[in-house]
Amino acid sequence: MDLGLSGAAVCIQGGSKGMGRAAAECFAAEGARVAVMARGREALDDTVSRLVELGSPDAVGITVDAADASSIASGFAELAERWGELNSLVCAVGPDVSQLPWNEVSDEQFLDAFTVGALSAVRSARAALPLLRA
Repeated sequence: MDLGLSGAAVCIQGGSKGMGRAAAECFAAEGARVAVMARGREALDDTVSRLVELGSPDAVGITVDAADASSIASGFAELAERWGELNSLVCAVGPDVSQLPWNEVSDEQFLDAFTVGALSAVRSARAALPLLRA
């Protein structure tokens, strides 16, 4: 399927596992340049290798701690130096508490889910905005 994404610059926050990785693989198969951001270097390297195989020769993995605003800002600064633009941002990061019934998730787990999930999306969008505008 050709979605017209060839050459598009895409960043997937939380792109080394789960839905984030699946999204990254879909963009790569369409010929987009894909950057994945996550904490684990080994998972990033594995993901980037797969993205290159699928059709994203300029795929890049950037180590970012989604719970840390300065780490997110640094990740997007690195992406700005590399590409100077961004066409799409996907935020797919968050702790996995889905295996627990909601009433068994502790307050700390809910706060962590908010900080790592929702707040990291806000911080990522803020940091990506100059690249998206470019």
